[in-house]
Amino acid sequence: MRGKCVSLDEYYRRLKLPDTASPADVKRAYRRLRAKYHPDRNKGRESTVEPVFKRIQEAFEILTGERQPPVSSPAAASTERRDKPAHSREHRSPPPMRGANCLAELFVPLEAAIHGGEVEASYAVRGPCHPCQERGAQCASCNGSGLSVSGMHCVACGGTGRPPASDLCQACLGTGIRTWRKFETVKVPAGVWDGQRLVVEGGGHPGPNGGPPGDAIFSVAIVCSAAFRRDGLNLASEIQVDFVTATLGGNFEAQILGRAHQMTIPPDAQQGSTIRLRGHGLTDRNGSRGDLTLQLVLAMPAAASHLTDDERQRLREMFADAGRRATQVMPACSSQRFAAK
Repeated sequence: MRGKCVSLDEYYRRLKLPDTASPADVKRAYRRLRAKYHPDRNKGRESTVEPVFKRIQEAFEILTGERQPPVSSPAAASTERRDKPAHSREHRSPPPMRGANCLAELFVPLEAAIHGGEVEASYAVRGPCHPCQERGAQCASCNGSGLSVSGMHCVACGGTGRPPASDLCQACLGTGIRTWRKFETVKVPAGVWDGQRLVVEGGGHPGPNGGPPGDAIFSVAIVCSAAFRRDGLNLASEIQVDFVTATLGGNFEAQILGRAHQMTIPPDAQQGSTIRLRGHGLTDRNGSRGDLTLQLVLAMPAAASHLTDDERQRLREMFADAGRRATQVMPACSSQRFAAK
């Protein structure tokens, strides 16, 4: 081609490639055409294929940088004007795209649902297999061309250019996409309701082509422990009250779901009697709030084990006297009812 100007695009056309072809594309095309037009593989047609073979060889060497194009050729001028040499140009890859949103269920304990807090979430996301990206997705024996040095099909990959089955990535089995567990700490506002959606920005599936990830969208599911019973927005639980307070009545403080609650125990409170704390239950999307009902379970006061024998005897006498008075009142009440008839 001495004395004749050859454009850079012409070298790509010789290899039957567009001018956006990557170095890997150039290499694959060269090996394929070399195998087809090599004089040693065309016995009796050497004079016909040899000029074509030399043109292919020249194009490959110029596009890979092994040979500089003639100074007077448009290819040389074009190469000088470009920011990068021809052999370093790559495919025009698709633009980065935002990843898909990820939908998951968030199990929220009662305490966090009522008072707010943070809940750890674990969920599955899908994205590019990083081990494959690091090791490459091409057959190592032929660099992804599918052809051996002699121009024959690569034995290792069977001409596919992909890694052989024995070398497939165990993380994704050669698909290039894998699934893994992701962990996020989700902030839960006070008063969340079942089905409310909480969003963690950037917590979703990774974006294609290096794009930003989508969001993680969690649907709240409130979980009751065994200590609580739930009826819609209303909650019920048990509290232990010493029998002295239950008998005499008075102010009482109970720790419920990590918070102190002040309440008044009426005198002569019985085992199983209830106290209702209005507006201390769960909340719905409209702002309505249920009640918390506490069922009394009588217990011995802590000081009972420190009573002296005399104190225990006085207690026996006190309850005995109260029992006698009770039996005296009952017949009188019965006679009055009889007289009324």
